[in-house]
Amino acid sequence: MGNKPCKLSGTFFNCISIDRNYNNQQSILPHMHDNRLELFYVCSGQGQYMVDNRYYPIGEGDIVICNQGVLHGEEPDQVRQIRSYSVAITDVNVEGLPPNCLIAEGECPVVSCGQLARQVGETMHLLYLLSADAGNLHAVCCSLAEAMLNLTDSLLRSRIHQQEQQREMPSVLAHRVRRYLDAHHCEPITLRMVAERLRVSEYYLAHVFKQEFGVPPMQYVMKRRIGEAQGFLMNTGIPIAEIADTLGFSSICHFNTMFKKYTGTPPGKFRQSFKQSITHSEKGKSEEEES
Repeated sequence: MGNKPCKLSGTFFNCISIDRNYNNQQSILPHMHDNRLELFYVCSGQGQYMVDNRYYPIGEGDIVICNQGVLHGEEPDQVRQIRSYSVAITDVNVEGLPPNCLIAEGECPVVSCGQLARQVGETMHLLYLLSADAGNLHAVCCSLAEAMLNLTDSLLRSRIHQQEQQREMPSVLAHRVRRYLDAHHCEPITLRMVAERLRVSEYYLAHVFKQEFGVPPMQYVMKRRIGEAQGFLMNTGIPIAEIADTLGFSSICHFNTMFKKYTGTPPGKFRQSFKQSITHSEKGKSEEEES
């Protein structure tokens, strides 16, 4: 992505090791958590894991993301050969998602660690060992849990970047972006904020939008703002400073600069000229009626 993503934070809740013996003693049947996010890491073996009533094939090096409030679990008879770790994290907040959620509803919850699988497994094993003394090592456990959280988020972003062209036709994405901009153009948004909200790269977002509509996305936002500003200036007596604030400009100076750039006239002069043209039009109409 064009800019470095924001670092995610969270609070360590617990970490458990799940192997064949653990499953024989305690089956991890479908369940959900109402106050935490769970990352389920597969150290070895393969099988299936259910998330939100859908089963996904899982294998060594996979992380299964289990959002807060989402039903998830495994069939013990099918995963007896799987060895895994599960780390639970609370106080996770991702922009645009509910608390303790890392992916949007309907998004595939399984992400592969690829060549990082061995290192991730060692990190999870270390976290599991340290969690035995979480009372004294809570800060360390939190740091490792946050590392896993941010690694998983990075893997998700990488997957999205690689698959975005196959997942969605450029024109479909462009129109989705435009709908978002139309709904939020009066807010102080940036290209980075839009890209993160829609979970695509800034470069790809800007490319498909300009290809579809002929203008960069943030220029589209500015034209929307200026168009609405013209309407306010022509049809209301709202002070210019209030118009600037309503339309999301950082200052009246910024508004004046942008308005003149796009219309060739400062907003005050634009309003005055419009009033004069209305006056002249009404005067001409009266003279025609009298004659």
